[in-house]
Amino acid sequence: MSDSSNNPPPDDWAKTRANIKLPDSDDSGGGDWDKTNYNYPKQPAADEWGKTVMNIKPINTSGSDYGSAIYGSGTPKQPDGDWAATRANINVPDTDFGAGPSESAGAYGKTTPYFQLPEAEKAKYQNLPPTPTEQAAQEAQEKKEKGGIPGWVWVVAGGSVIFVFFVLVLAVVGFFFLWGGSTFEATVKSAPPGSDVYVDDVQWGVTNEDGSIRLLNLRGGRRTVKILHPNFTCEPREVTGGNGVTPEPIIARCQAAAVKQGETCETFQPGEFDKAERCYNKALDDLPDPFTDEALVKALNILIINFESGKFDVPPVRLAALQKGAAFIKKLQQREPNIVLEVGGHTDSVGNVASNQTLSDNRAKAVKDILVKFGVNGGGLQTRGYGATQPKYDNNTEQGKFLNRRIQYSIVKR
Repeated sequence: MSDSSNNPPPDDWAKTRANIKLPDSDDSGGGDWDKTNYNYPKQPAADEWGKTVMNIKPINTSGSDYGSAIYGSGTPKQPDGDWAATRANINVPDTDFGAGPSESAGAYGKTTPYFQLPEAEKAKYQNLPPTPTEQAAQEAQEKKEKGGIPGWVWVVAGGSVIFVFFVLVLAVVGFFFLWGGSTFEATVKSAPPGSDVYVDDVQWGVTNEDGSIRLLNLRGGRRTVKILHPNFTCEPREVTGGNGVTPEPIIARCQAAAVKQGETCETFQPGEFDKAERCYNKALDDLPDPFTDEALVKALNILIINFESGKFDVPPVRLAALQKGAAFIKKLQQREPNIVLEVGGHTDSVGNVASNQTLSDNRAKAVKDILVKFGVNGGGLQTRGYGATQPKYDNNTEQGKFLNRRIQYSIVKR
């Protein structure tokens, strides 16, 4: 019979724990079997497992060995398809990840979804461009760092604008009260037609149909009025108005300019329109009373009207001469009611025949219209254009052409 002291006692299985590293704490409430399942992470209780599943679509692992992957036992096998790309939409807080290499094994119980993006996919999501909000914030920060217009500049500028606006308003209001009611209007009568009127040496005035000249918006007070005409001498006049006072019409005091000393009225050089008008006025003033129709026609034919080339408008500066001639024609018509005068238009030889004929016709009609406006009986006037068919002077010289461009009166009926 063997000595019982040499035989080992029966094994106490409950105490056998060799080579099994137990977790530091056992809070799972599981049996002893969980303690012997070494190298396998501690599983959470059923009521905690659901908390670790966050918006992760279950993976169909049929037909693959994905299900055999054990957390912590090497690199898990990646599923086929684009499963790895879905990681971008999984937001797992850092505190819920499993223990890292430096952490104790006791924290390993937290479930860590093990997904790994390919390198190409990582680069794509790591180098995303900034969002519009981020870009705007970045630009604002850069602008702030560079600096801008100080706030006090904007304050000073705004104040300056308000001040200028205030001054302008005061100026407008002041002008309205001080000057708004002090302007006035005056009228000049009997000035030679075609005259220029100046108020305080500034050209002014609008000519009315009756030949009078309106002076509008004159500043209140005493104003000096001058009437200028190349063939008339007019006295300066003064007028006072404003503050509700309307002055009486200004009657021009003008005299026709006399023939200058040494001037001859026998012939005229090109451009001597004013000289011809002075001679014309002298000839009319020298007519006897009563005068004959031949003497009147001779005096009327001295005037040279400086029509613009190719035009038939009577220049305003010649209106005064036509007005004076119209007064003498009216006297003749009153004394001899049956008399008929022709107003003939003539041109030089420059240009074609048809255009010269039309131009001479229109110039004769324009002069007749002016005479009728000044009171001549239109029934005692007739017009005719001759073109270049009846030259009076040599068209081979400039002086001859100048003198051939004329209006010529003649008697066609007594």
